[in-house]
Amino acid sequence: MKRKKVYKFLLILLRDLLILVLIGNILNVFTTPRDMWSVETVLRNCIFSIAIGYPAWKGMVWIVLVLERLIPWLKSPIKRMVYQVVSLSLFFGLLIFIGFYLWARLAQGISVRLIMDEALPSLKVAFIFMFLSLLVGNAILFFKNWKAAAIQQEELTRTHLALQYQSLKDQVRPHFLFNSLSSLATLINTDTEKATLFVHKLSDVYRYVLEQYENKLIPLKDDLKFMEDYIFLQKIRFGNNLEVKNNLKLDLNRMVIPLSLQMLVENAIKHNEISADNPLLIEISSTEKGHVIVKNNLQRKELSEPSLGTGLQNLEKQISYFSDDTLLVQEESAAFIVRIPTMTR
Repeated sequence: MKRKKVYKFLLILLRDLLILVLIGNILNVFTTPRDMWSVETVLRNCIFSIAIGYPAWKGMVWIVLVLERLIPWLKSPIKRMVYQVVSLSLFFGLLIFIGFYLWARLAQGISVRLIMDEALPSLKVAFIFMFLSLLVGNAILFFKNWKAAAIQQEELTRTHLALQYQSLKDQVRPHFLFNSLSSLATLINTDTEKATLFVHKLSDVYRYVLEQYENKLIPLKDDLKFMEDYIFLQKIRFGNNLEVKNNLKLDLNRMVIPLSLQMLVENAIKHNEISADNPLLIEISSTEKGHVIVKNNLQRKELSEPSLGTGLQNLEKQISYFSDDTLLVQEESAAFIVRIPTMTR
């Protein structure tokens, strides 16, 4: 295995050196007069192309890749251009200085002026090669990132629609509608004012789900309001057997994935027993780093509704597009905890 890696490395190295030698001599055709061409000129071009071209090429590629990871073209094109021009200029300047210094040390007795006169044609070749390489390399990176961004945007749209569809499907499930209408029928006979409020909250829930079609991120306060409307409907059904504590200490203008809080609360209600003997407590809190935590006591139903985990998977995918932070799901013996990051505008 090691021998294969060595052979592969040597073949790649040989290929790179041959490319540098070929390009160096081809470009020299345009910079060196014909009467100055000789075997010595070709050999000097080969040595110069390898000695200067190889570290310049690999160093340039390394700088571009590092900058691409830290400052992608598609996200900050102007900032990237400035950083790239400055870093490559410093790198090439340092490389040329080292080259002249070594040349002067090895060729004692030759003036710096003579060295510069000798090196000028080769330097022209090197700069033309570096410029072309930089142009082609950045064009490839740009279109590669553009294609990746287009694919990522399509994937984001799909996962956003999947989460929205799942939430809408949950709201129009026969059980949800039946329970909501049953609660409304009871309220009409006992408390008409609350019945009217119930209808308004129910319509707000459906309207909110439909309105989030194009929104990839929304303020936390909006999603919190939607979650509270949903909890109001559920508390009419479960009464004091369902308790939701909101201990959020977070800037409510921070951004979250639409429907995320309601989905986590609904999952807790859907999969846990809620009764006078076993009330369900859902706590919503936050961390100093801007996370929202949804925690509920764990008391799974014996015949719990089947769960494929697609809601959490879609939520995790959407979060990954907007944040380096991740969704955290933790199941303990007596509690189920989900932590989601919030984002700045």
